[in-house]
Amino acid sequence: MGDGSKFLSFSLEREGLARVLGSLEAEVMDIIWRKGQEVTIREVWEELKHSRAIAFNTVMTVMNRLVDKRILRREPGREAYRFLPFQTREGFLREISRRVAAGLVEDFGEHAIAPFVEALDAAGPEYLEELEKYIRRRKESRENHR
Repeated sequence: MGDGSKFLSFSLEREGLARVLGSLEAEVMDIIWRKGQEVTIREVWEELKHSRAIAFNTVMTVMNRLVDKRILRREPGREAYRFLPFQTREGFLREISRRVAAGLVEDFGEHAIAPFVEALDAAGPEYLEELEKYIRRRKESRENHR
């Protein structure tokens, strides 16, 4: 994501990628990441139209907005523009998670910590174990850089 990613917002009412993207934007990105290669608007539209009634121009508008948000890159192709993501799905999720967590800590400080740990515990003990390992590695890394 580049400078345009500031256009992203977080919604508690939605789920998954739709928390930070519109639901159609999330569907489009899922298709592109799943394909794992450059795509045209037509290729994405062809896949979307099997699950919903949608106009080609709607898909074109959504994909161009994702370019404006610097989530997709648009490159000229022989017959049509080719689109590819700036990041892998994993990279995008990591960056969004980092930004959400940083925003919570910045806005709510210590009040953000306990609910986060409680959410990890509710999701499963393996998440708390992973958090403990991560904290340990961060502390060791910090000490090694002193």
